[in-house]
Amino acid sequence: MEHMDNAQARMMSGAPFALELLTDVNFNMSRSHYHTYFELYFLDAGNRLHMMNDDVYETRAGDFMLFAPYTMHHSFGKPDAHFSRAVIYFKPEVIQYDTLRSLLLKSSGLYRPAPQQLHEIRRFIYRMLDEQDKGEELSNAYIQSLLNSMLIQVSRLRHIREDHHDESRMEKVIQYIHENFEHEITLKELSDHFYISEYYLCREFKKHTNRTIIQYIQNIRIMHAQRLFIETGLNVTNVASQTGFNSLTHFNRVFREVTGMTPSAFRRQAIADSQK
Repeated sequence: MEHMDNAQARMMSGAPFALELLTDVNFNMSRSHYHTYFELYFLDAGNRLHMMNDDVYETRAGDFMLFAPYTMHHSFGKPDAHFSRAVIYFKPEVIQYDTLRSLLLKSSGLYRPAPQQLHEIRRFIYRMLDEQDKGEELSNAYIQSLLNSMLIQVSRLRHIREDHHDESRMEKVIQYIHENFEHEITLKELSDHFYISEYYLCREFKKHTNRTIIQYIQNIRIMHAQRLFIETGLNVTNVASQTGFNSLTHFNRVFREVTGMTPSAFRRQAIADSQK
């Protein structure tokens, strides 16, 4: 794990639950992790992206993520973006009702409460934070009571299993490729530009287009190369450089794979057709 907050440190010391309010900027986890206990991540201000298992969730102020024990996850966001969140960690045995515990163990995901529900959940969180700061004799008992009451409210919400708007995001990726095909486009560049993991990007792009990203980029480049051969008098070398190919050998190979012809043969045919 790349970062441990104070609440996690208390859990490592054996506490049954721990809470913390955190404000950050440019705090991005590069890899996923898991806990042996529950985590409720309440985004109080700003916007964040969460990777949970193989899915990405876009969260905004007032949303929260619930991670059951052993759920792989990490969060990240745009550069220089300020955000504030409350994290609540709690062991399964803190949940006082077997039915509620069983339900929450199957309920990892994104939750977006309605305004009245959000008001109540925020009140619970800040009352627990305040009680933790007091540290009085019965504070732990009171926090556990508040936590269970809040978790009952959570169990009544319908969590959004996939709120990442795959089609909209992939359409933006496709648009980006069409607008930048003549430049070098790497998987890392696309991943960084759209704030999604390389694995997730490859999987969703293939699902959306039935092609890999490399195949799609190559097809777009060859389509434009064909257009240039038909509409201009450019030679093979110039067409290759204007469609994003740094190597003439690579251009020849890809062009032949896509069209079944060499670029030179296609150019000769295009010139012949234009003279008819």
